[in-house]
Amino acid sequence: MTEVLDHNEAEALLAAISTRYPTGARNYALLQLMLQTGIRCGEALAVRAADIRQEEWPNNGGTVKVWVLRLPRRATKGQQARQGIPMAPATREAIERWQEKRAKLGIRRGGPLFCTISRGTRIHGKPSAQGFEAASQVTQLRPGEPLDSRYVRKMVADIAKRAGIERRVHPHMLRHTALTNLYDTTSDLRMVQEVAGHTTSRMTERYTHVHPLAVARAMGAIEEE
Repeated sequence: MTEVLDHNEAEALLAAISTRYPTGARNYALLQLMLQTGIRCGEALAVRAADIRQEEWPNNGGTVKVWVLRLPRRATKGQQARQGIPMAPATREAIERWQEKRAKLGIRRGGPLFCTISRGTRIHGKPSAQGFEAASQVTQLRPGEPLDSRYVRKMVADIAKRAGIERRVHPHMLRHTALTNLYDTTSDLRMVQEVAGHTTSRMTERYTHVHPLAVARAMGAIEEE
């Protein structure tokens, strides 16, 4: 069975992030995007500001304006073309808050949206008798560079602990949560397949398990208060 966060856990995860400072605003926007759209961590880290746009979509003879994430081939797994993914207002607001802080930091436009903001050296691993460099990987940090997926994995795990979530939480779990929620809401396997970017429906079926509460409601076993 696919691991997912329940509604309370997802809310607690986001609530554990302070958006007062740039790092928190960036991390909140990144996790909110992944939780709502179901894109992979690697895809999210490849998103650029130009990939997000407001479009007019036909609607009953008229049009509606929709904010859309359009992942280019370069950003997708297997460099497959993807359908535009509509963005909820909460996601767009979180990204705008991060973009404002990003601009104030003077980070150049055109690079990855979710980028580094620090300058200096990051050392991965533990010291040895020969020193850090002999035992570890050293990364030079500059503002505007792509985030490392290892940073995101550790960041998600740390935030989950702060949120009081006792089980292990990892970035791909956010994708599972978004796609499972989409299927629970729509029961439309084809829609989930399009959003997920899967080439076959078989890959999407892992998100189609039936929630026990849905069965209980369908069988009239829930007494509404």
